[in-house]
Amino acid sequence: MIPARTLALALAISVAAVTGSAQEAMSTSSIEPPPSPVSQAALSLRDNNAFGEARASVLVAPDPLMVAPAARPQTVPEHDFWDRPQKFALVVHSGVRLADTIKTCRELTHGGMEVWIPTQSCAGIAAWNAGSVGLALGIGWLFHKYGFHRLERITPWVGTSASAAGLAKSVFNIR
Repeated sequence: MIPARTLALALAISVAAVTGSAQEAMSTSSIEPPPSPVSQAALSLRDNNAFGEARASVLVAPDPLMVAPAARPQTVPEHDFWDRPQKFALVVHSGVRLADTIKTCRELTHGGMEVWIPTQSCAGIAAWNAGSVGLALGIGWLFHKYGFHRLERITPWVGTSASAAGLAKSVFNIR
């Protein structure tokens, strides 16, 4: 417990030292704000009083520089994610995956074996294919979010082609 407290104390001291040096560097920078009424009053106190030096150091505090936050440009997407081509691609992808799932489950019940998917149960095949539709949809959404609209349009069709290959394998008994 003692080494943890010592480490926490050393960390707190180093953070305080870094913060203090950063504030000192900022106060000695070449950009000086115009004097505020408080600092002008402190300067007049210093001139009028013999002990004004001590009081002025207490009263004078550097005014923080007011900086407006930088405005980030708004990136307006070219289209909505759920537009007509996206819905059509999702329906086609889901339909081909469903047909592949039905055919593969039928093959498994008649003694067949699934080679491309790491499960031999109908529920596992259905979950795998449903997850692949969700994965293609999620990847397409990420492409849309970051502005890769061509890749967004291609993504569901890549999944559809993989599913069509699996369906062709099942239909034509390709080993």
